[in-house]
Amino acid sequence: MALDVVLDFFLKYKVIIIFYLVVATLIFIFRKKFDIQNKIIFLLRTKIGLNLMDRIATKHREWVILLGYIGAGVGFVGMVFISGVLIKNLYDLITVENAASGVSLVLPGANVPGVGILPFWHWLFAIFLIAVVHEFSHGVVARAHKIEVKSSGLVLFGPIIGAFVEPDEKKMSKADDIVQYSVLAAGAFSNILLSLIALGLLFAVSPLEQSMRTPVGFTFDAYVSPDLPIAVAGIEPGSVITGADGAVVTTFADLQKTLDTKKPGDTIVLKTDGVEKAIVLAANPSDATKPFLGITNIHDTFDVKPEYAGGLSYVYAVVHEMGEFFKWVFLLSMGIGVFNLLPLPIVDGGRMVQTFCRKLKGTVLGDKRYGQIGMFFLLLLLLNLLYPLIAKIPGLLVKIFAA
Repeated sequence: MALDVVLDFFLKYKVIIIFYLVVATLIFIFRKKFDIQNKIIFLLRTKIGLNLMDRIATKHREWVILLGYIGAGVGFVGMVFISGVLIKNLYDLITVENAASGVSLVLPGANVPGVGILPFWHWLFAIFLIAVVHEFSHGVVARAHKIEVKSSGLVLFGPIIGAFVEPDEKKMSKADDIVQYSVLAAGAFSNILLSLIALGLLFAVSPLEQSMRTPVGFTFDAYVSPDLPIAVAGIEPGSVITGADGAVVTTFADLQKTLDTKKPGDTIVLKTDGVEKAIVLAANPSDATKPFLGITNIHDTFDVKPEYAGGLSYVYAVVHEMGEFFKWVFLLSMGIGVFNLLPLPIVDGGRMVQTFCRKLKGTVLGDKRYGQIGMFFLLLLLLNLLYPLIAKIPGLLVKIFAA
């Protein structure tokens, strides 16, 4: 039994396992070229891209400086925004029953509610692109202000692969505050811009992909709770729902129109896999006057049109993969960009807060205040990530002792 579980795990994640075995082998072979920090951070320093940074910074110096200043402003606004989101999210987790966490680690294989499962190769290429754009932007803005960039290179932080640049920290510390802010915020700002570009490309590709498909219904990936209507009715996650009260349902929006005519306690008849099941609707936890099925991670389902399922299947495959990639670049780049603005010691937002605190309080007291702010937000982030697990402990203990 245990062997079957291990085998299933390896088969499910074979691509990821093989990839990281290759990475680990290459690190071992070229270990003398890596700078290893804290035993889990591997830096490979190079000069790749430095000449290009210089050319762009020299040719477009005024524009780069202007965008850097705009990025600094966006950075502080983003810092306030993401800080407020974390505080509000933790408050909801504590006070609202069955509230979903708005914070999670997005790694390959993760099921993002309402979006889908993140494929390994999309994650890998998207993360690398995001990291290169992020670090390259730091370098270009630094060079526009004539701050030397010592090196660029590849970084591996545990399983995460990315890039880095190293500006001259002594020259950075002597520059005006606004210059430091613009260099530090450049990475996050460029990630936000990259996210918007990816969104525009997604909007351009989506109509083409939709023209190649026929909507056939919708499905869901999980129950909100096993005691809610659709779970009690025995309709399992992954089932495709194609009808409601005798009417054809091709998208979840079609069902929503029917639900809008119902109230808690009413019955709705759903059709799935050719079978109709009557369901008594519950009250929505967010609004007791509205009906609730008890499903989450909902997404529409489609059939590829016959002409694109045969000889032109490769056309649909290319368009579909482009759309999926742009979708993940949009989500990951926006998420990483905004996350980097948190007042944490490990990210750019923390460095911005440190610079601000030093200006306000001096180096010694400023660093002390910066440390306190950083620890507060680190604790806040950890609670956002771990509270859903912590909240389940009492229930598990009750089940254990009841058994």
